[in-house]
Amino acid sequence: MNNEIQVSVRGFAGGEATLYESEGKTPYCTFRVGASWMRGSGENRESVTEWFTVKTYAELANNCAVSIQKGTPVLVRGRLETETYASKDEPSQMRTALVIRADSVGIELGRGSAQYFKTPLPAEESASA
Repeated sequence: MNNEIQVSVRGFAGGEATLYESEGKTPYCTFRVGASWMRGSGENRESVTEWFTVKTYAELANNCAVSIQKGTPVLVRGRLETETYASKDEPSQMRTALVIRADSVGIELGRGSAQYFKTPLPAEESASA
């Protein structure tokens, strides 16, 4: 039995996707996604927005970096994790963030249109294919 929590989230990008590249390391990209839902019943209903940090790696990271801007409607699927970090305001105080380590990211076509461009294979992969 696998002890992973798989999630799918439909929401909007809260900002630009940022690509991080280091020599000899796999590139990764991060962006924030806000997903809203209604809580309560009757007259006590209120909209609640949950925010998630999304991390992607390798070619998915490169594609997210050029495709996702603030407000882009996205569908994200991946493994839910928590990350702990020191607060910027109070370095001795630790905070926790919900992170989706995404294996799939798409534009939500119910809210707009997109045009697909196939990413060319790297030279060494296309030569062996």
